[in-house]
Amino acid sequence: MQKIGIKLDPNKLKKFNDLGFIFIEKFIINLDKLYSLYLDFYDLMIENEITLADISKKKNILHIGCGSIPSTSILLVKKIGVQVTAIDRNPRSVDHARLCLSKTGFSDKIQILYGDAKTFPVDNFDIIIISLGVKPIEEILKRIAKSMKDDAHVIFRTSSLPNGEIAKNDLFIKDFFNIEKVVEQKKNALLISILLSKRKT
Repeated sequence: MQKIGIKLDPNKLKKFNDLGFIFIEKFIINLDKLYSLYLDFYDLMIENEITLADISKKKNILHIGCGSIPSTSILLVKKIGVQVTAIDRNPRSVDHARLCLSKTGFSDKIQILYGDAKTFPVDNFDIIIISLGVKPIEEILKRIAKSMKDDAHVIFRTSSLPNGEIAKNDLFIKDFFNIEKVVEQKKNALLISILLSKRKT
């Protein structure tokens, strides 16, 4: 498997991962049993990210690219009761996410908005979580780096190399941020969460 992994093109693998998550979310949204399994799939990732960024109830969270199932927001509220603003630039995904949220009883803790990360205000948030598949990622991260609070942090989810290292096509983040820590999401194959802080100019 390791030899196969080394031969895989990280860019093609990333595109396949992105499309896969979008398709799965749209399929699962109306199936309650699969929906529960989908949340379970993200459970350990969210635990890892809570530890990674020291997320507490006092933090103001923005999740970019919530998709049709706002699993990140739901699990953060379940685990620590934090307030979350979740955005997506696909109006249909926003509608689905709101429908999904209405079944949880967390509507007072989670706000789901139509929003494009290229223009959405980020300067009021302590933690900004960016889902796998958000595009155009370089433009978005560059803007966030300029606009975020000085003491805020970004959690950037992306596909990794088979050994858990950051792929070459994501190394541009060093131009905009300090890389604080990287967590390999072992339950979620070839996915890593990178904790970023603002570079002081």
